[in-house]
Amino acid sequence: MIVKKNSRVTKTLIAASFFITIFAIVTPVMAAGSNRFLFIAIGDDLDFPETTNIIIGKVDSSGDNAKLIFHQRIYDESGKKVYTMMGMLKDGSLLTTEHYFYCPIFNVWFINVWWVMGEGKVKTTDTDFQIFFRNSLPLTLPNTEGQWTSASVFMWFNPTKEYYEAEFDGEGNLLPPPLNEDPLIMEGESWVLAGVFWDTGIPMDFGFGVGILPIGPVSYMTKYMEI
Repeated sequence: MIVKKNSRVTKTLIAASFFITIFAIVTPVMAAGSNRFLFIAIGDDLDFPETTNIIIGKVDSSGDNAKLIFHQRIYDESGKKVYTMMGMLKDGSLLTTEHYFYCPIFNVWFINVWWVMGEGKVKTTDTDFQIFFRNSLPLTLPNTEGQWTSASVFMWFNPTKEYYEAEFDGEGNLLPPPLNEDPLIMEGESWVLAGVFWDTGIPMDFGFGVGILPIGPVSYMTKYMEI
């Protein structure tokens, strides 16, 4: 098992090097003081075991010219690859740097989250692969039948690592974040989440439309630089 995992890590790093090389070719280096930033996250998924991710994004903090590439691989316990998702965004926009949302994995409200979004493309393995979304809801991951298809591609990242502990009322309802109070700072590195907004068919409104969920790889940020 260790050998297989090391093999996966090696393949992930090779693929990441390829993506970074391509990004370097299409992205001119900017002088100091530029308002463009490059984000790279390479490693294990924070939500799902036996999953490796690559996320590379470039954002213009003025609001336009956002680009994104991501690649997620999910393996079974034997080390066999059972699902992949790839996505790209060429002309996205930075919608806000003050997005906040509830994370059931850490049971916190993340705040000051940068939200990049646009019309991009996604391609997945031709299989109906089921997971438990954020360790709670069973759902089937997107299946594009092995073909590239148009999709609403997004990226969230939290450079300040600020958050509030989630609280519930006496009836178990989630309370809104106390934005007038000083936030806490999460230890460790910042995280990056990239993916697509996908109609899962679940008859619930999660704030993005009935049944619509943000689905994709999430990893700790390994590089954050001005370009």
